[in-house]
Amino acid sequence: MRKEIKIGAFAVIVLAVALFMIEFLKGKDIFSRNNTYYIIYPSVEGLSVSTGVTVGGYAAGVISDIAYNRQTMDYTVSASVSREFDIPEDSFIEIYSSDILGTKKLRVKMGSSPVMATSGDTLRGCMETDMLSSVTGGLDSLMRSIGTTVESVNLILNEENRAEFRLLLKRLNSTAGNLEKISAMLQSKSPDIETLLSNLSSISATLDSAATAISGTAANAEAITASLNEADLKGMTDSIRSLAGRLQSPDGSIGKLMRSDSLYNTLTALSSDLDSLVNSIRRDPKKYIKISIF
Repeated sequence: MRKEIKIGAFAVIVLAVALFMIEFLKGKDIFSRNNTYYIIYPSVEGLSVSTGVTVGGYAAGVISDIAYNRQTMDYTVSASVSREFDIPEDSFIEIYSSDILGTKKLRVKMGSSPVMATSGDTLRGCMETDMLSSVTGGLDSLMRSIGTTVESVNLILNEENRAEFRLLLKRLNSTAGNLEKISAMLQSKSPDIETLLSNLSSISATLDSAATAISGTAANAEAITASLNEADLKGMTDSIRSLAGRLQSPDGSIGKLMRSDSLYNTLTALSSDLDSLVNSIRRDPKKYIKISIF
């Protein structure tokens, strides 16, 4: 009977040790109390049971289980994290590449909520593009760009465009030749250009002196204007108006002469008598001039 008890006890011990080893190999921390959090991902490529979970770069736990959901066709990952770390309920559990080879791990991106998550809560998940995928995507984009460039170059370098390029090169060569001729001409005309610039300087100096003279003339004109302003032009104008009024007055001597009809008639008769006398003298001068000879 004792032998059977010993065998049974030994079997229980072996079974317990086996279960312990199985759980340990799965990544479960048997000796410490951890919180278990659940995260749902559309893909768990690169993840496995016992994959590490880090908090701020520190190894804080492992993945304890990965389950496939047939209805939603996604994956529920169970992460066992040490209770030493308080994780806000709005935190993210991110899949990231820990090295250039693309080894996957989980890391906790702390949220800002004052409420802490408890064991059994489901946290939000996200995925970071690994470096290898980024490089591959960049290479793919670069290859597409190179392909597009090659196609563009082939399109540009067809027969028609080649002929146009040759014509363009000829025109450019001709333009370069003309520029060289112009440069040589300018170099040969350098003394003339210097003389022209000297003449322009002389003309500028002459204009400056003329401007000085004009300034003096303007000053003189201003002085004349000031003198005219100071003169008694109003008094002169009043005198002329008074004289004109006297000439037009019928009571004055000149007014009477200008307005008297008898004076006009007398002068007209006198002029007529003088014309008659002159004509009579012309016809018979002996009547009026007597000549005696001794």
